[in-house]
Amino acid sequence: MNDDKMITQHDIDSASVRLRPILGVPPRQYLPLMYGVAILAVAFFTLVYPSIKQPGATWSFTVDPPGAAVYVDGAYRGYAPCSVFIGSGEHVVTIARPGFQPYKQPLISKGRLFGTLLVKARAELAISLDPLPGSFILEEGVRRFAAWALSGSPSEAYQIPMVLSDAARAASMTPESVNADGLAGAATSYSLHAQSFRDGIRAVTIAYGQSAALTPVSLARLVSKLGQELRDDPSMLTGLAAFTPAPLRTKLESMQAYRAVIAGIDAATVVPLNTGPASIVSGQEFIALKEGNAAIKTGSALSAVVPVASFLLASSETTVGQFGRFIEAHPEWAPAAAAVLVSKGLAEDDYLTGYGDSKADEVLTYVSKPAALAYCAWLTETAPAGYRFTLPSEAEWAYAASMSDASAGRNAIFSDLGASGPLDPNTLPRDTAGFKGLLGNVWEWCADSYSSNPASGRTGRIRFPSIESVVRGGSWANRSDLVSLASRGPMQESECSAYVGFRVALVAETGQ
Repeated sequence: MNDDKMITQHDIDSASVRLRPILGVPPRQYLPLMYGVAILAVAFFTLVYPSIKQPGATWSFTVDPPGAAVYVDGAYRGYAPCSVFIGSGEHVVTIARPGFQPYKQPLISKGRLFGTLLVKARAELAISLDPLPGSFILEEGVRRFAAWALSGSPSEAYQIPMVLSDAARAASMTPESVNADGLAGAATSYSLHAQSFRDGIRAVTIAYGQSAALTPVSLARLVSKLGQELRDDPSMLTGLAAFTPAPLRTKLESMQAYRAVIAGIDAATVVPLNTGPASIVSGQEFIALKEGNAAIKTGSALSAVVPVASFLLASSETTVGQFGRFIEAHPEWAPAAAAVLVSKGLAEDDYLTGYGDSKADEVLTYVSKPAALAYCAWLTETAPAGYRFTLPSEAEWAYAASMSDASAGRNAIFSDLGASGPLDPNTLPRDTAGFKGLLGNVWEWCADSYSSNPASGRTGRIRFPSIESVVRGGSWANRSDLVSLASRGPMQESECSAYVGFRVALVAETGQ
């Protein structure tokens, strides 16, 4: 580079920049304007634009007791205490927790126009939920507990929530409104594995002790109440033994009360024919059964032995024609009312599917348990004095089946024996006790809640029913080598199936 082309310090010091006018406006006038516009733009996008783009406020929800679910316009947003952004405008906020009256109110969320990027617009809502009566909380907890227990065995990837002990803890807030009688038997009966059994033990400790904290006073209450229940229902020992460690199980099995229960099971295994003559009652044929002891057999748990009072059981399953007379008197149970029944939890969408195309002599299917019970209540209007129609208890059904065991297999209606659907009851042969279709054809609703350990907590299950009911007998779609008269299964009361129907029992008014 030539020396005469080099830029010197003098050149730098003497250099200057001259701005030209814009549209005749000199720089000294438009430069302040440009700076002002830039400052305003920065201020707008920093202080105002965020509020325009996303108007609203961040709401802090504080709920007593904590752990309640927060819903905004029906969408779940978190568990309180929590912070939730809610856009400007009117919304509906629902806060719900099992065992408490839900909070549901309109909420107006207002944002701030200025400075929300730097300081968020905030609002808060603090409420206390009112507890439901303690017994209601406990009953709902047992229903959820029984459903979770039947959902499968827990693993590292699949854990079962401790719903029953949570319910007992919530119910302990109002101990004066809690009637926990029979809870230990019900919890033992519904338990299917060790984790559900532990949940049941915790719940019983809280409910019987009337305190979420274990104190000398609550421990004394627990021991007294549990001892009384074991005296009233010694069969509960068999359920307890199934989940206790080996050393304790040995002690339980050596108890005289336990041995007496086992002896009763062995004695009830074989039942002689104990039926009376057939009778026509309210237009249906019934078989009379004299009092005795029924054995409810299970796959893994010990059989339950249940005393059964004298009763009558329909010789065949309920038909479309018989149910049709009920619908004529009560159209609220007709197929056209299915949507209303579904909304009330009394049936499912397929309620009475194909009913209109069925013949009067066909067996009734796609019927929910509430519908079957409503039919029984209507039929009771024509029952003899001192009697009522109902679904048979599982013990009553098992007792009738024990009378039929020898001949039922020859008369069974199963898929591998040629069945492609249920047969009309009047075409079926009778077994030795006079019943038709006890084995196969359609599963039959029973009055009881389903339990994994039916030997335990029979009274407790009446006090604390689950949403799963017992069905017995198998259906035409089953194979004969997979189903017997001892087979039993759970179904939700609202379920309607092509494989399920019912038969009616006639019991004394004092009967269960």
